[in-house]
Amino acid sequence: MGRSRKRQRRELHQRPDGADQAGSMPILTPTYVPVRPEIVVDAPVLDIEGLEPWAQIPGPALALEEEPETADALGLTIDSPDQLELQPWTPGAVETPVAVVEPPHVGPAPSSAEAMPAPHAAEPPLLEVAPPVAEAAVVAPAYVAAPPPPDPSELLYASARAAADEGHPNAAMAMYRELLSRNPRHLRARNNLALLLDASGDHQGALGELDRALEMDAEHTTLLTNRGALLGALGRYAAAERDLRRVLRVEPSNVEALFNLGVVMTKKGLWSEAVPHLRRVTELDPDRVPAFYYLGEALNHVDDLPGALAAYLRATELQPANARALYGLGIIYDRLARPDDAAVMYRKSREVARR
Repeated sequence: MGRSRKRQRRELHQRPDGADQAGSMPILTPTYVPVRPEIVVDAPVLDIEGLEPWAQIPGPALALEEEPETADALGLTIDSPDQLELQPWTPGAVETPVAVVEPPHVGPAPSSAEAMPAPHAAEPPLLEVAPPVAEAAVVAPAYVAAPPPPDPSELLYASARAAADEGHPNAAMAMYRELLSRNPRHLRARNNLALLLDASGDHQGALGELDRALEMDAEHTTLLTNRGALLGALGRYAAAERDLRRVLRVEPSNVEALFNLGVVMTKKGLWSEAVPHLRRVTELDPDRVPAFYYLGEALNHVDDLPGALAAYLRATELQPANARALYGLGIIYDRLARPDDAAVMYRKSREVARR
């Protein structure tokens, strides 16, 4: 069966320092790709072994929201007056001189008549020396530095993203490669190049780019999630599980890691282990159709028929033309001894698959 892959991408939000991390590069959300099922009306359990392995999971799903602090970080160095903002200068307060009063003149003792002052004569006031007025403080004007020139790497990165958005993946890949030749530690560019390579069918090339990015930041959760999804798409389930569990140890509510790990568990036939991961995804992202479909598959295999029915119904409610979910409903109705309802679901599944 030929491979059918459909991707949705979420773009990163670039931080001013060029760093990336979980979350703002384009993000390709794992998207369920309907595959025409082999309709077996009398089968009690949906047989998925005949389907192409991993056809439902198209590989890496995310783009970096942020870049780690160690990547593309521009350290602050103060080696030029242009990087400093001068503070206003305020001189100290001016001291006020103390007034000096001359002592009275000492002469011959006055007579008794002179010694008695006039009854209403006012004493002459002492001479007061007014303090000098302090001069106004002189404030030096603040120096405003000119904005730094744009980073050439970021200009090239923006051009590559624009080319990818406009539907020119080859031009975008060429620009990402040129950027990485100048700045090999630009993780956003390396991650986006991996996504484009995977979309073009070069899965090993995409895996190589993600491996090189993780050599620079081994605990980057978005890179680990992308590599885990890609490893799962390549059928390397044990390696995929290791990457995805590393993410969940740090971010227990990482929706992409939970979803991909749940699908890996279904591929390994560990249905009961898949259930809690997929159920958590439906709680965190109640509109994710593939999560409800895979949850229905897992619950069907652990004989939780009411739970499987509810999951399949939700998947068809969100996406009425989901042939596999409709077929799953037929299986559940058969197991619940509702053959008429099962026949309706099988018929709808066939009709949708023919479109």
